[in-house]
Amino acid sequence: MPYSISVKDRMMYSHTFTFGDGVPFTTGCTSVVTATLEGEALGPHEILIDILVAQQLLRECCALYDHKNLDTLAEFRRADSSLMNTTVEVMAKAIYQQLLLRLRSHHAEHSSADGKGLGAITGLRITLEESDVASASYWEANAKGLFT
Repeated sequence: MPYSISVKDRMMYSHTFTFGDGVPFTTGCTSVVTATLEGEALGPHEILIDILVAQQLLRECCALYDHKNLDTLAEFRRADSSLMNTTVEVMAKAIYQQLLLRLRSHHAEHSSADGKGLGAITGLRITLEESDVASASYWEANAKGLFT
């Protein structure tokens, strides 16, 4: 894509991991979250999205998990009620889904009223960095027309 904007935020959370037959262990994580929005062309006002809007929406998503124990959140339970391992991959997808909902809502509210809709955005990628040498991302292939 020729155009992209990225905004960042961070969140700190605790969670429990269990791998194989291992003993569960609880740990904490501070993740730097980057949301990258892409488009093939600019929309009205020569922007993909108002950067302030993107930052605010990402903050709303991170606030859902910031300073929380993820083990207590229903969205991270399997059908049998067991805990999921909330790896950075899982958290990248959770943020993606939450941000996409908010972006679509923003688009529905603003697309015709003020020309600040998001029809030019054709891609969204979420990257979580858990250190300066390790990160994970989530995006969905063939996401063109996310808001049209």
